[in-house]
Amino acid sequence: MTDFCSVRFIPNSPAQDGPFIGASLPRPSQPLVPAHGPLPPAAAASPPSPLSPSPDFFQSAVLNAGIPVVSLDPSGRILSFNQAATRIFGRNEGEVLGRPLEILIPTEFRQIAGQAFQRTIQQRAVNTYEMTILPEGGRNPVHVGVTLSCVTDPRAPGLQGVIAWMRDISNRKELEGHLTRTRHMASVGTLAAGVAHHFNNIACGMGTMVEFALATEDRGAMLKGLRMAAEACSRISYITGGLLACSGGSGAECAANADLCDLTEELLRFADAVEPTLNQKNIALELDLQARRISAVPRVRFSQAMQHLLHNAEDAINERTAAAPGARRRITIRTASQGDQIMVQFTDSGAGIDADDLPQIFDPFFTKKGVQGGGNCNNPGLGLTLVHSVVMDMGGHIWADSNPEQGTTFHLLLPITI
Repeated sequence: MTDFCSVRFIPNSPAQDGPFIGASLPRPSQPLVPAHGPLPPAAAASPPSPLSPSPDFFQSAVLNAGIPVVSLDPSGRILSFNQAATRIFGRNEGEVLGRPLEILIPTEFRQIAGQAFQRTIQQRAVNTYEMTILPEGGRNPVHVGVTLSCVTDPRAPGLQGVIAWMRDISNRKELEGHLTRTRHMASVGTLAAGVAHHFNNIACGMGTMVEFALATEDRGAMLKGLRMAAEACSRISYITGGLLACSGGSGAECAANADLCDLTEELLRFADAVEPTLNQKNIALELDLQARRISAVPRVRFSQAMQHLLHNAEDAINERTAAAPGARRRITIRTASQGDQIMVQFTDSGAGIDADDLPQIFDPFFTKKGVQGGGNCNNPGLGLTLVHSVVMDMGGHIWADSNPEQGTTFHLLLPITI
């Protein structure tokens, strides 16, 4: 007996298919079978991939790879040493098999190499480090980047070993060195231009004042001219003192070490000293000091650094509220412990720093407020340079995050010292 089903066809165009829109076709009681018979299972399934590399294929790929590859057991002893490793280290396979990896690593890099190996073993994660080697019989050092990764086998539990993938990064290091020298030369040029600009202005002013004092017979005017010349000398002293502090000279470090105090105590003292003045300027000061450990800082130099950050914050806040009356006027100082370091964050609600200017804010004589930077005040652009110098002399790091019209945060990451 035959059942019927209705099949509807949707024509592409009336001109081709006419008015026909449907038909009744017989539905077979048995499934349809191709004329040549049912498809075999192998023919119906997709064919397997023709590539089935053998273990020998992978072993040959590693041994003949263009980069040095060294395999290690979980204790760090060398299991294999390919041809590229022989070329870069100047040792053949027989000299290194079964020996610890440290025989290939210069003494000064063994600690970081050992730490990276242990992290790889413990965390089952990829770790990297860099080192400089002098191949056996070679004259020129080779910079090598090392990537460590674990070797596991799903059929066997536990770690099978570690693979050290190495690459010659000497060209990259040379380019980085060239870029660093270029930046240093640019910084020297900026420094020279800044020194010449400020000293020329000061010298011209001093010459004018001294000539006026020598030419006048009015004793009062003469004294006024000489006082102005003395003030110009003080400006020269300030600039040269700042430059010496940035370079680590003038015995500032020795003097600083003789006057140490606790970081939290110094921040509290600083806040007590500046809060009355900030209140008069309608600027709120908030403290969030979470660091509980004692850490010694040089009292005088650290206080100078905080003063420079404060002056920058005040200027930024005034700039912001001048453009947007009613904007918040707030400075926040936070501390928090981070392992064996303390993070100090100095945040203002000011106008912020343009993204293009952020990489240069610690450069000597870089300023947007002084005459040299297009401003209208006498600012040599050494404040943040001095802050950077103080933090670096303490063994720390400093950087800034900023969004225009939202404010700026300076991050001071300082080591804990007692």
